[in-house]
Amino acid sequence: MKRVISLLLVMLFVLGIAVTASFAEDMHKAALITSTPRGNEFTDLIWSGFQQLEAEGWEVKCIETFETAEQAEQIRAMAAEGYNLIYTQGDDVMATAKDMMEELNDLYPETKFIFLDTYEKTEFPNTSAVTIDPYESCFIAGFVAASKTESGLVGLMLPLDTPIMRRFEFGYYAGIDYANQINGTDVKVIKAYTNDWSDTTKGYESTIALAKNNPTMDVLFQSAYISGYGVISACADLKLPCIGVDDWQGDIDPIVFWSAIKSMDVAVYKTAHMWLDGEELPFAIEFDLNAGGKAYADVDLPNLGDELAETVVQLKDDIIAGNVDIFAGKYEEWRETNFDQSGE
Repeated sequence: MKRVISLLLVMLFVLGIAVTASFAEDMHKAALITSTPRGNEFTDLIWSGFQQLEAEGWEVKCIETFETAEQAEQIRAMAAEGYNLIYTQGDDVMATAKDMMEELNDLYPETKFIFLDTYEKTEFPNTSAVTIDPYESCFIAGFVAASKTESGLVGLMLPLDTPIMRRFEFGYYAGIDYANQINGTDVKVIKAYTNDWSDTTKGYESTIALAKNNPTMDVLFQSAYISGYGVISACADLKLPCIGVDDWQGDIDPIVFWSAIKSMDVAVYKTAHMWLDGEELPFAIEFDLNAGGKAYADVDLPNLGDELAETVVQLKDDIIAGNVDIFAGKYEEWRETNFDQSGE
């Protein structure tokens, strides 16, 4: 009897190992390697896409790394641990991965590398570059700002004058001009810079100065990255209605009545499922409204009032349908996402 029990235990043990191994083989794994720590809206928005995958049974991991040598070490480690999809955030992490790509493709030919939030191109095997262009969401934000202002003067706060930030800037301008055309208004915009990507104190002080010098400004769009938290704080103190950026920022302070969303979570989730479904991921992928991206959070629509909310939803639908050309007129040069744009 003891021998029978022993044999049964051995069989159960072996079966358990087999089941565990089978489960491990079937486990889908996705890693994010980022040089921007979690705790800011943008990185957290990206990570929320991984959390959606985790809820579906994926194994996910986020690694924050800031030195090139450490980035390379972590990329190798994730590939060696069998992560099917390795996502990068940050041009520095992407550059590190590209420098290693010959080695990685040779050792881990089944691993897919996805470079998030970049306008750069890639032609390495098993790589894709994902662009989330902010122009559409900023266009709608400009339309909202121009439709909400009572004074006819709205503001824009940027961190620095860079090619990427000009797409936020000129999308906003285009939306304001479109609102002027539709509404028969002449809304003007004043811009300023925090002159820093991450300094919240500079964000606060720049906003206070902008408001002081332009007392009739009654809406401000902040697209100032981490320094934008300071912008929002200043807007709250000034009781100046604010438009947020990247993720929904109404939870930071109710002064943020609208947010121009950059759908990084959608990009992560959809590329993961494209891979899971056996689709061939192209070298370049752009997630705009037509690809299922978002331009705003529905929770903000009641802040506009019924009539304007209905108009904004229709505007989004018209952009998707091609009935509204957001690059028409003097914004034609922004139709292509490249870094040769002068911004003039």
